[in-house]
Amino acid sequence: MGESSSSSSSSGAPTPVKDPRTIARKYQLELCKRAVEKNTIVYLGTGCGKTHIAVLLMYELGHLIRKPSKQVCVFLAPTVPLVRQQAMVIENSTDFKVRCYHGHSKNLKDHDDWNMEIELSEVLVMTPQILLHNLRHCFIRMDLIVLLIFDECHHAQAQTRHPYAQIMKEFYKTNGMKVPRIFGMTASPIIGKGGSNQLTYTKCINSLESLLHAEVCTVDNLELESIIASPDLEVYSYGPIVHTSSSLIVTCSEKLEKLKVQCMSLLRENLCDFKDQQKKMKFLLGLHDNLLFCLQSVGLCGALQVSDI
Repeated sequence: MGESSSSSSSSGAPTPVKDPRTIARKYQLELCKRAVEKNTIVYLGTGCGKTHIAVLLMYELGHLIRKPSKQVCVFLAPTVPLVRQQAMVIENSTDFKVRCYHGHSKNLKDHDDWNMEIELSEVLVMTPQILLHNLRHCFIRMDLIVLLIFDECHHAQAQTRHPYAQIMKEFYKTNGMKVPRIFGMTASPIIGKGGSNQLTYTKCINSLESLLHAEVCTVDNLELESIIASPDLEVYSYGPIVHTSSSLIVTCSEKLEKLKVQCMSLLRENLCDFKDQQKKMKFLLGLHDNLLFCLQSVGLCGALQVSDI
């Protein structure tokens, strides 16, 4: 079975107990309204509340998925930690019956197993490979899904074999068939490097919109500046970097090496557990290498600042 929420109501009350609109910001409500009307990809930075917009959208379409309806919302997240995290967010924000599925869940092997899950659930949070497998075996049908949400939807590029792309290419048919509303979320609509090139950027967005049959929308940065906290920046100015062959850098490097040897010796003496010892030594070696790199690259002042972080 999938993992279920202990907080889900068993009374079957048709009236929502939790209303996510009460804590929503104006831009989230506006983006949700747009997503109700058409397939939408929300492009907002980390920490801007994309998941809450998805929750608002579930709430607005809730009358279509609340039991005894046979239809559901499917929320896809590319990793197991994200599946668990997002399921918890939905559970805490709504009164929907939420269950999550991933590679570590108990196997659901046939049509009857998944029929039971749909009977018990209103929102199914899962990794995309699980949905792809179930669609291919007809354990879940696309016409049963009212709302299909893609977290980190930039993975859905037409030229890839990512499950996001395969789900859309194989099963989202617009030739008169009943299909779900699509809602995508991303902090960056491109994958990998090279996105600073305007042509590449536009091409990636067009590809994403085409594959998800959706439009990318975002919010003016000025509207977010009053909401999202900006980091405090401290600028340290110092003179030219001392050449790595100078006596000062050599002396510091030698002392750093000596300190590393002493720390490793202490670890061997005080840690009996071999795995714990190896873990601590790996961390120590990484710290030593990072400090040595900073010492040789940005000088003594820069290395000192790094050591304080």
